[in-house]
Amino acid sequence: MDIHNKETFTQFKELNPLEFSERRMQLAENDFYRPRHGLVSDEYVEYVLWAEGTPARHEQFGEFLLPTIKANGWRSLLEVGCGEAVLLSRYLYDRLCNDVSITAVDQSEITCRHPKIRLMQKTFTGAEDLTGYDAVIALEPCEAAELIVKACTEQNVPYCVVLCGVPHRRLTGELDEDAYGWYAYLISTYPDCGFRIWKNGRFSSGCIYSKQDFDKKDVSEC
Repeated sequence: MDIHNKETFTQFKELNPLEFSERRMQLAENDFYRPRHGLVSDEYVEYVLWAEGTPARHEQFGEFLLPTIKANGWRSLLEVGCGEAVLLSRYLYDRLCNDVSITAVDQSEITCRHPKIRLMQKTFTGAEDLTGYDAVIALEPCEAAELIVKACTEQNVPYCVVLCGVPHRRLTGELDEDAYGWYAYLISTYPDCGFRIWKNGRFSSGCIYSKQDFDKKDVSEC
């Protein structure tokens, strides 16, 4: 399917398979009609994956997580940065059902209401007690990424975070020139972490995780 075809994008808008709000659909539309060199929104990435017949980011991440969740017998998960539609948590719950309890957190308005997923509209600070969860997961949680890794490392809670393809400000206040500098900082700062490049079709970003838990599965597959 031609991703640059206006009819293709119009079909995406009409179907709205990822339940974008009007604001998020506008971001995808902006990048479609006014592309920026070397920079695209998450929403446009999702459009491209859909147009090319590739699973959405939450589906790819969910399929990676499921074997590890099942192998470890994890029953309580926390997703940080779940987004408006809570797609990753919903995806996991649909496949695990009553075998898992999921709490989903985001600082933005959560438009989805799922009867089996505990939803919390709040900013993740890293000061939360995470010991009641078997694992913490996050799909490109932006500024919360280092907070998650730091808190989970200190509290010895398994974690797996797909990082953004752009750098975010360190807790020290510094901002790296590119994503690879940011990745290198995280790897060197937090002990016993594993790291691989996460590939989503033509796009890629980093994936950082607690090595003792997620190295049971070949993370290079992600």
